[in-house]
Amino acid sequence: MTVAVRATAEGGGEVSATVSLDREAAAQVPDLAEQLRVSDLRAAGWRIEGPAPAPGGRTEVRAVKPFGSPAEARRAMEELSGAGGPFGSLRLTRTRSFLKTRTSLAGTVDLTGGLEAFSDEFLEQRLGGSALGVDPARLEAELGKPLADAFGFRLTAELPGQVEANAAGAVWEARLGQAVPVNASAAQWNFSTIGFGAVSLLSGITLLAVLVRRRL
Repeated sequence: MTVAVRATAEGGGEVSATVSLDREAAAQVPDLAEQLRVSDLRAAGWRIEGPAPAPGGRTEVRAVKPFGSPAEARRAMEELSGAGGPFGSLRLTRTRSFLKTRTSLAGTVDLTGGLEAFSDEFLEQRLGGSALGVDPARLEAELGKPLADAFGFRLTAELPGQVEANAAGAVWEARLGQAVPVNASAAQWNFSTIGFGAVSLLSGITLLAVLVRRRL
């Protein structure tokens, strides 16, 4: 699973979540397109792409939600796993001064709750009281490996300006059982504001010079 946060210079952007199945996993659900239940996602403003073939014989499903402000971005990230879920603490902020606008992403990718952290009360009811619809121990036995080795998680951030982050390339890798801190920030020059200020200053200086000449 890859969660991507892309912020634009205008203050908007999009949050996306891509689930990628390898060839073996995709073979277990050949009718994935028919099994997916995404009407509630679409009703909440998410755009669903796939299932579609991907490099390496993989199959991908992608959900994308645009946002127009940092507050809308926060709500979109909470919708991925709930306010207390693995991505619920991530916050996108935007602060503006006269010269620069800074966009930041901070929080924690918290997978200490395991796969069960992606479930909620409503989903458990739909699955007959189970968070996943299958016993994790049984799933590990069928996979022949720990769940932490079978599932991978990644967060990426694309921010306007030169990005500084506590992870190379603003890409954070996480495993089940881990909590990974996220801190990224980028600043951009407010060229339109600076240009307007320069024009205003020049106009003021010109007007002052005219007034001085008239007095002389």
